[in-house]
Amino acid sequence: MTNLTSRLYAAWKEAVLDEKIVNLFEASKDDVAGHWSKGDQIVYGIRSIGEELTYYAQNLTRSHEIKGGTERKQLGDTGYICQFNSYRALRPGASNRPIGRQPDIPAAPEDCRFHCQDATHPISLLRREPLLTAKFNHANWHAYYNVAPLDQDGHFLWVPTGPHPNLLPHSPQQLSFESLDDAIQIFNQLTQTILFFNTLHAGASVNHIHLQALYHRYPLPIESATVIDYKGYRLLDNYPIQAIVFSTQTPATEIFACVDRLQRETIPFNLIMVKDHILVVVRNIDHEIVSEFPGDGFAALGMCGVITTVDRNAYDTVTVAMIESTFAKMVVPAQQVIDRWLGK
Repeated sequence: MTNLTSRLYAAWKEAVLDEKIVNLFEASKDDVAGHWSKGDQIVYGIRSIGEELTYYAQNLTRSHEIKGGTERKQLGDTGYICQFNSYRALRPGASNRPIGRQPDIPAAPEDCRFHCQDATHPISLLRREPLLTAKFNHANWHAYYNVAPLDQDGHFLWVPTGPHPNLLPHSPQQLSFESLDDAIQIFNQLTQTILFFNTLHAGASVNHIHLQALYHRYPLPIESATVIDYKGYRLLDNYPIQAIVFSTQTPATEIFACVDRLQRETIPFNLIMVKDHILVVVRNIDHEIVSEFPGDGFAALGMCGVITTVDRNAYDTVTVAMIESTFAKMVVPAQQVIDRWLGK
């Protein structure tokens, strides 16, 4: 375990023990299971019970603890995993999303869902003490906990700071060469961790530059895919999602040339760093939300084969065919992108 890894996860566990990874939300709609009604005040987070870290939630309006909000199952021998997490329906921007492309998320600082300029808001980044701060090639970065964690053992936001470490300048959710170069350096200093970047319309629900990191406890379905050469590029093969593949040792300039072209063409994508690969998954902006999972937008973890849903019916009825139908709608095959770039 690297020094950065041990510091990061030690800080996560300490924050859980100190009951810091809890947040207050106001429900924007009724819960279908009846745990809350629109307008109820809900406290949701991670706590330690014995030696285990686990989800918990309380409905403050009704003065009772909420149980049974998370479940997890594997689909046969495919490796696909589906996770039910009803609490994530409480996060900003998670409700009332129609099928198809979603509205653009405003870029103005006053509209930022991190509330990076408003310390009075209950889930403002300014109210969260960073788990740690580290200097990389181009900037200092704070590691915060995610207010709606996907994993009880660690779900982090990495956010660059300005010249003064206590200020968070507002920048949109877009990769510069410098932020990409730092992201690669962060990942290369971590073990047992996935690092990813979601663009708008590809899973990002906040229009403020940030990376996400998750505890990596078991092999993901995407890791079993083979890699093939195609017209000077490397692509995933034998997996329902065809991504462009780079090595973690590939120069940042080469990777940035790819992601910068997608950004200039306003094409959404997921950048996924797992094991020794950096994957670029090109997304179809017109299929941001699909009928198979009407309450959920898939981000990088979904592309890896771990599906998180807030929809109880989707969880109960999920099949391999549903997941692969979703992939077919949401993802633009890398071969199509490369052929277009090469003018073929």
